Amino acid sequence: MKELTKKKGIILTSKDYKENARLLTILTEDGLENAILRGANKINSKNKKFTIIPVEVEYVRTISTLATFTEGYITNNFINLKLDQNKSLIYLAIVEKILAFTDSIDDKLQMYEFVNKILTLLDQTKYPIVVLYLFEIKLLYLIGIAPILNSCVICHTSSDDCGFSLSLGGIICNSCMIKYPIDYDANTTKVFKYLYFIKLDKVDEKFLELIDQTKLSFTKLIDSYYEKYIDFSSKVKKVIRSVN
Repeated sequence: MKELTKKKGIILTSKDYKENARLLTILTEDGLENAILRGANKINSKNKKFTIIPVEVEYVRTISTLATFTEGYITNNFINLKLDQNKSLIYLAIVEKILAFTDSIDDKLQMYEFVNKILTLLDQTKYPIVVLYLFEIKLLYLIGIAPILNSCVICHTSSDDCGFSLSLGGIICNSCMIKYPIDYDANTTKVFKYLYFIKLDKVDEKFLELIDQTKLSFTKLIDSYYEKYIDFSSKVKKVIRSVN
């Protein structure tokens, strides 16, 4: 008899596997893992509920190279996310980065808690695009390519009235802008800093609404930053742009 272990995690993806099984990708407190869910494709299978992603679960699996998901209990169904097409597309963009970068993050527990909070916000909010900004901006720190936002990258002075330089990876004060051009103005940079520094525990619907009301788009800034500093281009976001 195979040894079993109990875990908790978020089932991110579900793909057809051999016969009637599904292959689940699960984000846990220890990182990403795959598990086989047998019989999930059968019409009357009780396991089908675990394949309608995302779901947060407590589950039991075998201890083996490719684990088998033996039983589970859903703790969060993210039902609003699943019923909203826009949120579902944004979820796919989030998962794309989770799958790409989780293995390179040292603190797997921090990553798990971060993703859990982000998906909960996405599920509950009226402003899903702002939640995507939050996720993508804060992920920069976790993967080790955080921009310099505390002080000017040239003279190291602190100022609230700064622009952002993509090529230099941080903010530039008014004095240094004369010699070093910026890519984004002070207003955009200020809101970008708010999104970067705010604690997720402090983020509520009012905050998300305030960011949405600025009518600022951070998509180009974020995508350009990921491409320049980690050579990552989101295929999912290209699809989203074509759909919209």
